[in-house]
Amino acid sequence: TDGTTFYLARTAEELEDRQRLALGQYVWRAANGHDALFEDCVGPSCYAKSQGTVVRIWGLLVAGVLFVQVLKPKEVMNTERYDWLVSNIFPLWLEGAVRGCGSRRAKVYLVQDHEKCLWSEDARAAMEDENIELLDFPKCSQDLNPIEVAWREVKARLNETMPTHFETRQQFIRRMRLAVAWVNKNRASYLKAICTSQKEWARDCLRASPPGGRTKH
Repeated sequence: TDGTTFYLARTAEELEDRQRLALGQYVWRAANGHDALFEDCVGPSCYAKSQGTVVRIWGLLVAGVLFVQVLKPKEVMNTERYDWLVSNIFPLWLEGAVRGCGSRRAKVYLVQDHEKCLWSEDARAAMEDENIELLDFPKCSQDLNPIEVAWREVKARLNETMPTHFETRQQFIRRMRLAVAWVNKNRASYLKAICTSQKEWARDCLRASPPGGRTKH
């Protein structure tokens, strides 16, 4: 489980800038309408990608299925909100993904990052009630949370379906949910594989230089 953040263009001019950024690092359309090589341009701005109207998403990747919850405007993940999510939403997601055809008490192993708000006593108690075993791994081992790969797939789909017109928050959320549904359908085997390869990922992290550093994952 983990969250991700999207930034929406606030004006039509910002939208045009974002569409240029989405073209990638090698070819841009110049202002005069001609193609321009990357070397002829200043280059894409990483700063611009983190500006605009914020849409925060929280997700759970389980048994190859990605579930998402959209936070309200100006909301951020905190202890109270995460406690509520684990107690009220996680059980529904788990039931839909892995418990519908079997025991409701089937054990689930959970990987999450080390933000303090995710490790509260209430959240961990709610996990125990739902037979969720929280895996504790080193903070520096960033490649041990497979949901990051799922977010990458969703963002790629969003780039493919980027509209040419200005998009409201609600329109983006609808398109984002469609992207998640598309990924769940068309990347199902891939998502399932990364949900069941933690031992391989752990071995790769141990073999990395330095140990716990970034890997191919």
